[in-house]
Amino acid sequence: MKKIVINFLPHILIIVLFILISAIYFLPALSGDVLSQMDFNHSKGISQELAQYEEETGEQSLWANSIFCGMPAYQIRAGKVYNIYSPIRNTLRLGLPYSTVAIMFIYLLGFYVLMMSLKVNKWLSFIGSIAFALASYNIIIILAGHITKCYAIAYMPAVVAGFLLIFDKKYILGGVIATVALGIQISTSHIQIVYYTGLLVGLLVVFKFIYSLIDKQIKQFGIASGITVLAVILAVLPNIMSLWRAQEIAEYSIRGKKELSQETAKNNNGLDRSYALAWSYGVDETFTLLIPNTKGGSTDAIQHSKKINSKLTPKFIQDISGTTDPNFNQQIKQIFQQTNQYWGTQPFTSGPVYFGAIIVFLFLLGLFVVKDKIKWWLLAATIFSIMLSWGQNFGFLTDIFFDYFPYYNKFRTVSMTLVIAGLTMPLLGMLAIKELVTNPEIIKKEIYKIIVPFALTGGLVFFFLLIPTIFPYLNTQEIAQFDAWKQQQPENAPLIEKIVSGLQTIRMGVFKADALRSFALILFSGVAIFLFLYVKDFKKLALFAVLGLLILIDLWTVDTRYLNHKTFQTKSKAKQTFKATNADIAVLKDKDPNYRVLDLTKNVFNDAYTPYFHKSIGGYHGAKLQKYQNVIDYYLAPYNQMIRNVFNDTTSFEMTELTKNMQVLNMLNVKYLIYNPEGLPAPNKYAFGNAWLVDDFKFVETPDEEIETIGTENLRRIAIINKKKFPDYKFPDLQMSANDSGSIYLTDYKPNHLTYKSKSSKDEFAVFSEIYYPVGWYVYIDGNETEYINVNYLLRGLKIPKGEHTIEFKFQPKSYYTGKTIAIISSIIVLLLIIGLIGKTAFDLYKKGDFLKPEDKQPKKDDKKQDKKEIVNKSKKKKHKVR
Repeated sequence: MKKIVINFLPHILIIVLFILISAIYFLPALSGDVLSQMDFNHSKGISQELAQYEEETGEQSLWANSIFCGMPAYQIRAGKVYNIYSPIRNTLRLGLPYSTVAIMFIYLLGFYVLMMSLKVNKWLSFIGSIAFALASYNIIIILAGHITKCYAIAYMPAVVAGFLLIFDKKYILGGVIATVALGIQISTSHIQIVYYTGLLVGLLVVFKFIYSLIDKQIKQFGIASGITVLAVILAVLPNIMSLWRAQEIAEYSIRGKKELSQETAKNNNGLDRSYALAWSYGVDETFTLLIPNTKGGSTDAIQHSKKINSKLTPKFIQDISGTTDPNFNQQIKQIFQQTNQYWGTQPFTSGPVYFGAIIVFLFLLGLFVVKDKIKWWLLAATIFSIMLSWGQNFGFLTDIFFDYFPYYNKFRTVSMTLVIAGLTMPLLGMLAIKELVTNPEIIKKEIYKIIVPFALTGGLVFFFLLIPTIFPYLNTQEIAQFDAWKQQQPENAPLIEKIVSGLQTIRMGVFKADALRSFALILFSGVAIFLFLYVKDFKKLALFAVLGLLILIDLWTVDTRYLNHKTFQTKSKAKQTFKATNADIAVLKDKDPNYRVLDLTKNVFNDAYTPYFHKSIGGYHGAKLQKYQNVIDYYLAPYNQMIRNVFNDTTSFEMTELTKNMQVLNMLNVKYLIYNPEGLPAPNKYAFGNAWLVDDFKFVETPDEEIETIGTENLRRIAIINKKKFPDYKFPDLQMSANDSGSIYLTDYKPNHLTYKSKSSKDEFAVFSEIYYPVGWYVYIDGNETEYINVNYLLRGLKIPKGEHTIEFKFQPKSYYTGKTIAIISSIIVLLLIIGLIGKTAFDLYKKGDFLKPEDKQPKKDDKKQDKKEIVNKSKKKKHKVR
């Protein structure tokens, strides 16, 4: 037992160091300060109603009513889960702050597992973990609040480690690690990163198959493939609830099949191509992997960058303006300050993807010195990742994936594929150092293998320093804006040209400073490698220490440009993020439990703040329902703009009158319009309410007719129905006893359970101001299930028999209840497998006192004696032959 503890002590020490590094980087988080993480705040805003309902009732609602008039809550708030991987995931965080420190720790730990699976020296593994964790993208997305994405990336290395072990014939250990790591990664609910991990592992399987053919080891490949399939199944099944529900909503969301003719003409299934590919990495922008400021930093204005702003000296401005007039020069300075720090082709960005100049150098070094065939898989995956990240800038490959690879067209921000290279490049770089310290004498005989990659990276950076004008330092949008400015003010064309030239000069200076920085880092790391090879006293640990320190300084200093201690804020200030305005407070006095709000002071359809307080017709979500998006495009966005055009000069009464003919707005029960956050809201007296009885039907035959007709008919009286969707539905005769009046009203509200009372002397047809979603919603009249239909393109309709009745809509999706059962059973199976592996590992450690022994570990004394015997025997045999 003592031997086991001693063997594990270095690993425990390294884990402690991981915690320390994570804590130091995010030190303010330990004292209670928080980051203003945009997406994290958005998530909090749109899930507030769900959180409040769960807190008050102890129940989980699977439907969210506060955004986009209602949508499934699956991807808004996870709620209770029943898979084994979630508690494992939470345990691995060690109680560290969820959205900061714990992310960094899992980044480090995940890559360390990968390094150890390849039997890399523990301290070199430690360096590799730092290189992976501190890659700029991994830090910047923490600031952006992409928390689920962070954790999905953090578990990528462990997933890869599991599958590498499987194909290295460590079937049991590899199978369990792959199962658990992949299961945890899926449980993070960021399917896009899981998909990219699948592409990386899929490429590994292809390479392993080719090698098995060459080496005639098809049988071993078959066994490994079988275990791989089993691992995937056992990773998926406990997560079946979330996966099933994600697939379910995808069919009806903007990522699913289109139904309107103008939409199907663009793309019949999946995201619109231009929307999906908007964040395509520029081809020349790829040099940010080596030089961080190749295209500048974040999209913030220059005034937010001390480095760039410091170059706007009075002399510089005077040279541009040609005058000493302080007022005019201040205007010129403001023009510069209002331009972006980022000049790439993406719509906007929070910062560059930078892996580290040293890592790029070591990656190329690995291509020359690493003997293991794994390097070709890593090279192929890296190139593949970079080319996919180019998106619309490399249409040939992108079109193949977008059109033919399952689910690829469901994802946006294709630049995210660089997360693959973010794993493969530091991995091959560390394997290069491993080879270097294992076989230094061989490498000294082939010194070109170091000189060539050094020349390729350092030489390229030096070339950029000599000829920095190779880059334009303006993007196409900026060029168009400056050209338009010159056309509008031809008399100022010379001044505008000077401003453009000055802007390019500033940006070139920023680029050259980072290029010089990268050159110095490559030079220092190259010198360290040569010292190790040719200076006897410069030992392996000295090389590790120098390279580790250089990599840490390199990445840490770039990361802190974007996320540092100053970006934190106190908890009290963070609470102000969701501070109710006077208008919000006035609206909240209405005790009606179910009405909607249009907040004109916000960017309505990308707004997570209004849903925090109210049920909004807008919201913020990347997978809103397709039908609702169509209604936004046809009606709500134009309505919003029409009101905005006049609301500054309009009284509350006049504003309400504007909505009189906005039938779609009224059918969505928009009861209040907020146009002044500090004033009173404008009540909309024309809102139809929660439900209403109609007098007649209008039947149409296509979705196009449906959506067009709701803009022309009196929806308070007439229900628009696509007859082809419900050919067998028995509609009541509304003309019979037309003078009779009935009533329907909401009596009880829960997000996932709505109760109404109806009363009428004849059969009626009711329209409910609730989104039609055919999967999971069930309706009951007096406890008996009945059928409801889609009306007015977007809403629910129901035939109601005469008399007094209780009508209930309940959201009870089978994907939740059936998925729950599958998840529990499969989780038990996985738990038993984990217990079995732990037991077997404990038994093996007890017998051998060894675990994943590094290649450089000294042999035991008994082994040394055996080696000496073999040497003596061989010597005797040679002497016998000579005689």
